Amino acid sequence: MLWTDPFAPLLAPLASAAFSPAGDLSVSENDLVLTLDLPGLTSEDLTIEVQDAELTVRGERKRPQVSEGTTYIYAHRPFGAFEHRIQIPQGVDPDGITASMRDGVLALIVPKPEPLKPKRIAIGSDAAAEDRQLEEAAV
Repeated sequence: MLWTDPFAPLLAPLASAAFSPAGDLSVSENDLVLTLDLPGLTSEDLTIEVQDAELTVRGERKRPQVSEGTTYIYAHRPFGAFEHRIQIPQGVDPDGITASMRDGVLALIVPKPEPLKPKRIAIGSDAAAEDRQLEEAAV
């Protein structure tokens, strides 16, 4: 009698769903906080950069290697490269952004920029300074 693999009918090609991390964005009085669920990744697997008014997180979640002769019967966990972008307010100091990773959760804290405050200009009464300004304007 010929032996047949009882799992053979289950061996359909694996769907290669792209990995897209779940995340949250919260806003407080002073900060924006972005959290991303990145199970199985470490800080070395990620690249975080700011350009213009955009914060970008890139990485790749790789499917674990199985030993030779082993085949997946059931695979629902998504894997692959991902890129997550958010717009940040103009004027954010990129050096003030902090990132931490704990238990597969990435947390990025983006301090809000201080609002531009009006600056009052006093009118001087110094005649010498006024003459200097008039001379510079005439040049």
